Amino acid sequence: MKALPLLVLLLAGCGIKANPEVLRAPEVEVRRIGDRVFLRSLSGEVKVQGFERVGSYWVKENPEAFCFLVVGERSKRLCVERALREVPSVKVLEEEAKTVFLPSGFELFHLYPLKDELPLLEGRRVIKEEFSLHRGYREQCYLLTGVRGSVESPPIKVCASAKEPPPVEEVSDLQIREGRDKLYLLWFYSRDYKEFVVYKNGKEVGRTTGFSFEVPKPEQKTTFSVKVVHPLGFESSGVSVDYSP
Repeated sequence: MKALPLLVLLLAGCGIKANPEVLRAPEVEVRRIGDRVFLRSLSGEVKVQGFERVGSYWVKENPEAFCFLVVGERSKRLCVERALREVPSVKVLEEEAKTVFLPSGFELFHLYPLKDELPLLEGRRVIKEEFSLHRGYREQCYLLTGVRGSVESPPIKVCASAKEPPPVEEVSDLQIREGRDKLYLLWFYSRDYKEFVVYKNGKEVGRTTGFSFEVPKPEQKTTFSVKVVHPLGFESSGVSVDYSP
């Protein structure tokens, strides 16, 4: 019975640890979307042999089935199937507040938000039947894929068209005050706005958040216009005033 404590002391003296740290295999998400394979790390930094780093993803374009090595704390070998050639079909129904999509050709679909023309993997939405997108004042586009097993079809772009923006109220009391070698455009505005855009003979010359704008005095008849930029980004038609030297 006395031999066991002696053995423990000898092992400790040799530097042997009872619980050595185990290196973890890389945790990643891999998606075959058409001809391209996307990989993103779910834990820590990785490198993927034969792939290109694009933002937070590793990307490779290859329609054939192939295997590759992911290198993290440990290496991990993964494989993907051959790309699909079929693409989904979509019927689009425009309504006042939303755009309705009726996809067909697959039993399951994935819908991805777009970021720099690439699918945002972490924003993936699983679609089994018709779906709708809210219509705002700007066009909203997504990528739709058909899913078969672990492979997704080439993506098609689906967009909810922009609805007509509400009219933007124009500036009032636009007038010109003349200095020695400058002109001063003055106006009044009482609604919410982002900024004002000033034009000279139809060409933009500057922007301001104030109610005045200074320009060099022209030597010939000139038309100045001021447009209001709404907080959501769209512009009014503009109000104009003429100057004759």
